[in-house]
Amino acid sequence: MTRVAWLWCVAYTALAPRDSRERRRGEIRSHLWESEQARLSAASIAWAALRGAGSDLAWATTRGAPQLARSFGTPTPYVVLAPLFPVQGWIVSSVAVGATARMSQGLGAFGGGAMLAMAGLIWLIRRP
Repeated sequence: MTRVAWLWCVAYTALAPRDSRERRRGEIRSHLWESEQARLSAASIAWAALRGAGSDLAWATTRGAPQLARSFGTPTPYVVLAPLFPVQGWIVSSVAVGATARMSQGLGAFGGGAMLAMAGLIWLIRRP
C-alpha cells in the first residue's frame, strides 16, 4: 500500500516547483518509512492516505496551479493538445450517433487547428 500512496504523492506534486515538490515528497517518504517501521497495516496506510487526499489536493492547487497557468502562456501546451481533438472526434463519433457524433466531429475538425493557431499567436506575441 505504501507504493500506491507514493504514486499518489508523485502524481499530485508533479506540477509544483522543484523545491516545494522535493520538500513535500521528502515529508511523504518519511511518513511512509515510519509507517513501514511501525508495521502499520495496509488498511491503516490507505485510510491515512484517503483522509489526507483533500489536503494533498489543496497543497497541489496552491503550489502547482500558478505554474500550470504560466505554462499556458507558452505555445507548448497548445501544440501538445492539438492532435487530441481529431482523435477525440474520431473516437466519440465511432461510438455515438446523431447530434453527439456530429458535435464531436465538428469539435475534432475545428479544435486541432484552433490549438495550433493559438500556439502560433502566442509565439508571435512572445518572440523577442
